[in-house]
Amino acid sequence: MAGGISPYRKVTIPLEDYNPDHYLTLLYQAMLNRDWDIGYFDHDGIIAYTPISWASYSEEVSARVIGNTVVIKSECVGFQGLFTDYGKNQKNLNLLLGEIEYADFHMQGFLEENTRELMDSVPEKQFLNLDDPPMAGKEQLHGFFSPFIPRKKYLITPLLVMINIVVFIVTTILIARRSSAWDYDPDNLRKIYLSLGFSNRPAVLNGEYWRLLTNTFLHFSILHVVLNMVILVYIGSLIESKLGKWNFLMVYLFTGIIASMVSVIWHDNEIAAGASGAIFGLFGILLAFLSTTFYERSARKALLISTAIVVAYNIIPIGEGIDHAAHFGGLISGYVFGWITYLGLINKNQFIKRWGMALVGCIIVVVFIACTVKLSTRYQTRQYAAISQKITQLTTDINADFYTKTFATHQEKLDSIEQRALPKARALYKIAGQLDKLSLSSHLHNEAHARAQLIRLECQLFHFLYLEFKTQNNEMYRYQIENITDSVNSIRIAWHNDN
Repeated sequence: MAGGISPYRKVTIPLEDYNPDHYLTLLYQAMLNRDWDIGYFDHDGIIAYTPISWASYSEEVSARVIGNTVVIKSECVGFQGLFTDYGKNQKNLNLLLGEIEYADFHMQGFLEENTRELMDSVPEKQFLNLDDPPMAGKEQLHGFFSPFIPRKKYLITPLLVMINIVVFIVTTILIARRSSAWDYDPDNLRKIYLSLGFSNRPAVLNGEYWRLLTNTFLHFSILHVVLNMVILVYIGSLIESKLGKWNFLMVYLFTGIIASMVSVIWHDNEIAAGASGAIFGLFGILLAFLSTTFYERSARKALLISTAIVVAYNIIPIGEGIDHAAHFGGLISGYVFGWITYLGLINKNQFIKRWGMALVGCIIVVVFIACTVKLSTRYQTRQYAAISQKITQLTTDINADFYTKTFATHQEKLDSIEQRALPKARALYKIAGQLDKLSLSSHLHNEAHARAQLIRLECQLFHFLYLEFKTQNNEMYRYQIENITDSVNSIRIAWHNDN
């Protein structure tokens, strides 16, 4: 089995007594016999695509005449799970070579005539060619280090990969130095993430728009960055050579920024990061191109099926900790930018062809961010966190005054409750009103409302406990105390079930 991001198998066939055109004729007939879609045929070689099936979403089979040999290669079009072709490419070569022998046997005596007819029918201009095949960049990904090596038609992708990896290593070191496993604090970790440029709704809506870009180069774990970089290499190798390096870089950044903004709109206070939004943007661009005549029909069909499978598998909104909003935002914006890029590339005006996408893209990004910031509600999450911390402190102090502290006499405890606990209870009761006035997301609003109800009930409970202690009558207020206690427990159970 062949392995790698772009699994392939190839074989070199000596022509020996065969004329190159004769052997290409045999190849052509053999591919037709296998029902493969031939996208290109000329004196220098052939490009064909195998049929779509449950076992395979197409392989590209090419044959190139090099000197007195023909190099036949079968390469997977789509992304392969576990980076292996499961023997598909070798099977294609075996079937093709066997079919060539069959064609050679049945065309004896007619090969010269068939070759002449076939070569005379070759169009002068064809959509595909062997100098720039549909998978020109992908063909270069052979070898462990090949995805990291910049080269012609594959320059920006490896640079982006290396930047993401270096940034991950640096941020991981910084996070490790600022926090420790034996003193883990989620709030402290959030502060560290934000200090490093991760994205967050309150921060962005309060003017820190640069996070929309920086967070696309940041990742939470080694698995996170590895999976994203593998997919980036795959999709980048497919479309960078078609877009051109600068267009490719621009659409990567534009779709990444828009995906980050969609994530900000969708989420309340989560920390967000990752290149997946921009990567889905690249998939959206490819889908847009496949909606046009940019690719030859056979190549378009093979790429469309394989791309649709990869996108559908990865965009299904299932799983915790996955920013599906960014994925959808990247995919949709990528489709829009794909059409803009396509219209620019086919335009005869050189200025539009070169700068059209960048200018239109900048306008779209700026307008989108301005509109979404203007229309987005600024949740008072920070205020809610500060009030919650104050509630916790007051509740702890009041409980200590009522239940924990010991005094020499009844009067001393009564004085402490009246002078210390009751003022705190009144302050706590006022906080309940503040909670109801905060602008929060639906989830936090429900939580704040439940906490406000609990505070009011607990303050009533403290009041009746105070009266019971003051009068030293355990029966007079017992009914109210029990009813309030039941109400408190009911709200807590309902809150727990909702979460």
